[in-house]
Amino acid sequence: MNRTSDKVLSLQSAGLQGLYWMALCPMYSFASVYLLSKNFANQQIGWVMAIGNILAVVLQPTIGAFADRTKKFSLKTIIGSLVILTLVLLAGLIFFHVNWLGIAVFYCSIVALLLTLQPLVTSLIFEYINAGHNLSFSATRAVGSLAFAILSSFLGIWVNRTSPNILPIVCVALVICFLFLTLAFPPLHELKQARKTIVQPAEQKGSLVSGGFLRKYERFIPFMIGIGCLFIFHTIINVYLVQIITPLGGKDSDLGISLTIAALCELPAFFGFSYLVSRFDTRTLLKAAGIFYVLRSLVFLFASSVWMVNLGQVIQGVTYALYLPASVYYINQIMKDEDKVKGQTLITGATTLGSVCGSIVGGWLLDRFNIQIMLIFGVAAAVGGCLFVIYSVSKKASPKTALVQP
Repeated sequence: MNRTSDKVLSLQSAGLQGLYWMALCPMYSFASVYLLSKNFANQQIGWVMAIGNILAVVLQPTIGAFADRTKKFSLKTIIGSLVILTLVLLAGLIFFHVNWLGIAVFYCSIVALLLTLQPLVTSLIFEYINAGHNLSFSATRAVGSLAFAILSSFLGIWVNRTSPNILPIVCVALVICFLFLTLAFPPLHELKQARKTIVQPAEQKGSLVSGGFLRKYERFIPFMIGIGCLFIFHTIINVYLVQIITPLGGKDSDLGISLTIAALCELPAFFGFSYLVSRFDTRTLLKAAGIFYVLRSLVFLFASSVWMVNLGQVIQGVTYALYLPASVYYINQIMKDEDKVKGQTLITGATTLGSVCGSIVGGWLLDRFNIQIMLIFGVAAAVGGCLFVIYSVSKKASPKTALVQP
């Protein structure tokens, strides 16, 4: 492969991750801020985010299976189509003066489409990696965290000085840039040819998650359950962070700072993941991430100040920042070519289901009880998720299905 073209492709991939995570920031991480300004109750916010996640659960594996199967459309085309639809919905949210139900419909749909893009962005980058290009997924993802950190810090200040109405406008600008950069990726003719040869067996096996698929990857369901439980806690913290810090004296600007701390602490693990994966098996890294999730949930439970909450955000550097690249490499390692996009989308679907539960139950517990009860529920979810992950990755893939790690 041409070294210069790989450098350009690395910059494009890093830019794509940066723009994606920046676009997600105003609509997902600041969702409570925006919806509270529209007079939504905590439980209503939970339902809006949950329905958006449920829609994503349906879209992610469906579009993932279509991407694995199709001979007509490239991943770039599929991603571009979803982005255009997202822009239409964002325009509706900005320009149509609708009641709370209309806002909820627009918001649910936007969240669903943004979440659906996540595994497709990952798969697009891995298409180039698997075609022989010298790219580091973890390094490009680190740029996503850095971009998220910078934007979230500024957003907290901007929202404090202006209004939450700027959030969807910022998202529009970022999504447009994301679209143009996606379309600028070079074609992979040789990969398209390879996809044509490997896709036929998958098509003959029928359904999205067939019995054959589950027999090949027998501990994949416990793995998805574990990831889903971990993301119940993860979502409670992300969606209701402003409600957590407000009784401790926090403001919107403190929300931005807290999100920035979490995102910046992801950088060492993302940038250093190539070193970590050369020293430790991905299974070991996934187990470590699960254990640190439990520790992080306990820090949030006993936090008595905004800075204790920020200490919990620091631990994101060894929870989410370890889990994300380790899970992506783990799936790419254990699954055959015809199952890889499907596997990535199913894992994202598991995190999305966890987000659904975290959003709904978290909002209900906040309205019915208090923040402490919600955080206790988060600890229980983190402990359960940790145990499931440790069990599911303890058994190595058989030689028949194991692949060389990129």
